Amino acid sequence: MLLAGGLPPPPDFARALHRPGDLVVAADSGLNLALAAGVPTDLVVGDLDSLQPGLERRFPVQRHPRDKDASDLELALEEAFRRGAREGLVLGALGGRLDHTIFNVVSLLEKALKMGFRVTLLAPGQEVFAAGPGVHPISKKKGWHCSILPLDPRACLSLEGMAYPLHEEWLYRASTRGLSNRVTSLQAQIEVHAGQVLVLLAEA
Repeated sequence: MLLAGGLPPPPDFARALHRPGDLVVAADSGLNLALAAGVPTDLVVGDLDSLQPGLERRFPVQRHPRDKDASDLELALEEAFRRGAREGLVLGALGGRLDHTIFNVVSLLEKALKMGFRVTLLAPGQEVFAAGPGVHPISKKKGWHCSILPLDPRACLSLEGMAYPLHEEWLYRASTRGLSNRVTSLQAQIEVHAGQVLVLLAEA
């Protein structure tokens, strides 16, 4: 689990997602969410400019300079991967500053996909992940909105269990055709035949 310093979800939301033995890496002020939720933290990564002075002395820290070429969350992602994580949840990465949210959704997820790190950004009623070629199940999201945006100029997809199914059809990044589909089955799926996409799920 990665905890970012953006708009935090309710502590109960984070607490319910944590499992004993999970690697938990807080990106700078993501530590505040960990403390509020009572989630044990294995490492704090970042320049620590958003933390209460002295708080970091209670935890293992990987400190980085304030002037750097990567966000605290990107550095936390890299460190979690280095420690063996290959899938994980990111909380506190949606909402708040628009520039941070866009970079988290696009740049961070695309980087994770290229690394082979299956990452899902979560907030109450929202899930976002990146998907490359293969089958990607969408479970227990009946009634949710599902929008699909190619990361490449175009992507070839098949959709099952959706209000608007597709069969090996192309979506284009510069088109809104993939916006606001709807999941109609408890077991829907997205199959990516070519390209890479962002999948954005929102509770109706």
